[in-house]
Amino acid sequence: MKKILLIFLLPFIFSSSAQSLDNYDIYNELNKSTVRINIWKDYEANDAHTVAGGSGVIINEKNGVYFILTNAHVLLEKFCLFKEASVEESCVNKFWDEKFSILVDTPDTKFDYLVSYDDIMYWANYDFAVIRLNMNNYVIEDQFHDFSPIIIGGNWYPLLKVFGSGFPSILGNYEKNYASMVFCSGVVNTLFTDEHALDQLSNYSIAHSCNLANGMSGGPLVDEDGKLLGINGLSGVTDTYSDEQGELEYIDIAAARFDYAMDIWDLYNLEILSTEDEPGHFNSNSIFYQYLPKLSHDYHSSFYESYIDLHPNKKTRIDLLFQ
Repeated sequence: MKKILLIFLLPFIFSSSAQSLDNYDIYNELNKSTVRINIWKDYEANDAHTVAGGSGVIINEKNGVYFILTNAHVLLEKFCLFKEASVEESCVNKFWDEKFSILVDTPDTKFDYLVSYDDIMYWANYDFAVIRLNMNNYVIEDQFHDFSPIIIGGNWYPLLKVFGSGFPSILGNYEKNYASMVFCSGVVNTLFTDEHALDQLSNYSIAHSCNLANGMSGGPLVDEDGKLLGINGLSGVTDTYSDEQGELEYIDIAAARFDYAMDIWDLYNLEILSTEDEPGHFNSNSIFYQYLPKLSHDYHSSFYESYIDLHPNKKTRIDLLFQ
């Protein structure tokens, strides 16, 4: 078990490149922005162990405060978005109780960073969650991983090469409190936008072939420039069919051929639609005030145009998200 360490961090400056990165550069972009999220039971006890976990990606830093994007189902013990309609009305979203602790770290640091529930924001109908990690009260005692925000992308097309990272429960990571980071590559298969598809997929819209496994939920999906397209978190399920005697008759693997990510476009859209009293980017009284990095008018022109078309009465708010 690692120690919880208080650390001072310096702000990071990053720039984008007009050319696609090679695979090693993409690896570096993912490695320095992807974090491991562990749910520990009795963290301070001698028999402490992890009971669940996932991944996250750093999207912004403001004055020593880091904002980590992940899935709500990674952080909550119960998240009702995926419950069947028959039980949905009785389902209540639930955080872990006091026996459990949420801690963030990376493979390159010797320390864990404790997350308070007060520093978590999530949405009920979209599988997004944001962790606020304030490093300003921490002191340096050892080398630490260079937490570095990823650059926001979003321009995609079918068959675009994509890459991902996370901490899956696969052979090699079983029965380990600290799973090793694993990387994947593939292509975008399609973007689902119709209401029927989004209802089936709980608003996961990007289908891709970057193979995911349990534990990679909340990790980034990036393009060839290492820019963030979305947050991974859903995989197709293989269906099996048996005859009357219970003998396996047919396996339908079609549903398992694709994995899915939440589109980063949706996160900004949720903030555009947020009310003044909701915690978030536009609420100056919220600890999540201005947690989103600004988008570029040049690179994200399609985002800007689509937001204006959808919300013409919110142009002032939309303009505040761009530079």
